Amino acid sequence: MSEKFSVTAAGGLLAFLHAQLHDWSRKTVKQRLQTGCVRVNGAVALRHDHPLEAGDVVEVAATSRPAIVARERLVILHADADLIAIDKPAGLLAVGTAQEHRHHALALLREQLARREPGMRLWPVHRIDQGTSGVLLFATSHAMREAVMARWGEAEKTYLAAVEGRPDPAQGAFDQPLRLDDREYRMHVGRHPG
Repeated sequence: MSEKFSVTAAGGLLAFLHAQLHDWSRKTVKQRLQTGCVRVNGAVALRHDHPLEAGDVVEVAATSRPAIVARERLVILHADADLIAIDKPAGLLAVGTAQEHRHHALALLREQLARREPGMRLWPVHRIDQGTSGVLLFATSHAMREAVMARWGEAEKTYLAAVEGRPDPAQGAFDQPLRLDDREYRMHVGRHPG
């Protein structure tokens, strides 16, 4: 069983879901989105910033069990003889686990590239969490992976996060401990026991 909603004005998916499902907790809405239970015009949407247009149809599965995400083409941001960078969507594992050995970024990219370059080998340079979207880097040789990882500490990395409210000050750096509250599915900033 699922609920269907028609979009009347352009906007972002997460804001639309919160408006339509106002009696749902933020945690539940985010979980449904991250686990592939949300479809836009029939296609699974995993990104909170998925753009919506008037006339789109959004469907939300009635169960929190993850939906099977269709094998879709990964967006390749950069590719040369040594490195390939992709835009990993939230909800997709970076590499396989004992429980999931087929549907992860490494396997999907290998499958996608095999069509044009059979036998191509890939090594993950780093990982990002399943629930996080962002740039994921793969090397085309073990030697290149080791060379990049040897200088990984010198790389400049930028992380963006959606926050509730307005940070004060509006810009700058925060260097404080983080704690995830599992009941609220929110990250808290500041000192805490442990």
